[in-house]
Amino acid sequence: MIKKPKIIILGAGMSGIACALKLNNNFHIHIYEKSRGVGGRLCAKTLPGGLFHFGAQFCTAQSSGFQNFLKQNNATNFIGTSFDFKTNACIETKNYFVGKNGMHTLLKNYENSLNIHFGHQAIKINEEKKIVYFKYGKKDFYDIIISSLPLPQAQKIFKTKINHGSIFSPCIAMGMTLKGAPIYEHNAYKNINKDVAFLGSSRFYNDQKKETWVLQFTPKASLQMINQLDESLQSNADINLRNVIYGNYEIVHAGTFRWKYALCSRSNHKDKFISISNNAFAIGDWNISPRVESAYISGNALGEYLTEIRV
Repeated sequence: MIKKPKIIILGAGMSGIACALKLNNNFHIHIYEKSRGVGGRLCAKTLPGGLFHFGAQFCTAQSSGFQNFLKQNNATNFIGTSFDFKTNACIETKNYFVGKNGMHTLLKNYENSLNIHFGHQAIKINEEKKIVYFKYGKKDFYDIIISSLPLPQAQKIFKTKINHGSIFSPCIAMGMTLKGAPIYEHNAYKNINKDVAFLGSSRFYNDQKKETWVLQFTPKASLQMINQLDESLQSNADINLRNVIYGNYEIVHAGTFRWKYALCSRSNHKDKFISISNNAFAIGDWNISPRVESAYISGNALGEYLTEIRV
């Protein structure tokens, strides 16, 4: 009986899960995730004011593969309208998809069906001996290693230089619960001004009687404000919020999340994944475009490639 190669995947976000699903029948898969649950940028945070998505609020699906994935995981349409200040256009969100009880639930089913080790942060990789070292002393051996981490984080633990030509930008996101009588026309707003890239309602995931919103600052504004105190960021968000949402209301709960490597703004890379060496690879939406579907496509593409050449 031929022994199945052991693959370690770093990160249990969309690209890591998609890759594992493609490889699971032909390899021994071990996924290591530093947080307590699946999701990556699909993760949700529960605050006193409700459930908030500081990363992806929704996703779109153009490929049949990703459409099938969403269907299998009970995604539903986000019904409403979105207004883009840059194009001065309003569009229906019928082609926007969300997880039924949060974006992270699109991956929740795989917490038990895949071999995922939570609370493990990789800190170093010995590429010659094929060993991954984790925070707090654990180590593990592999035949193949796949990183689904943001590229700057992956580069810190790989000795081999990863050539990609990318520039990663931060994003500060704020979740807010409003009390009073806010007045607005749309469920989401894009390109509001030079400081605010996105403002979206989170009522879909929460008590419909609560007004819950997530605001995301632009990469440039986020870089300038990355070290500001939460109170200062909340004040800034409040000012920008009132440029879009009118009426008599106040922010009664607010939470801040700082994405250090949120967006890949430039890349010279042409493939859907990176071959770091013969047994080391890197996947993620940053190989293609900053979309949830791109993360799925990247992970799925590497899974197909490894299955084809190894089986």
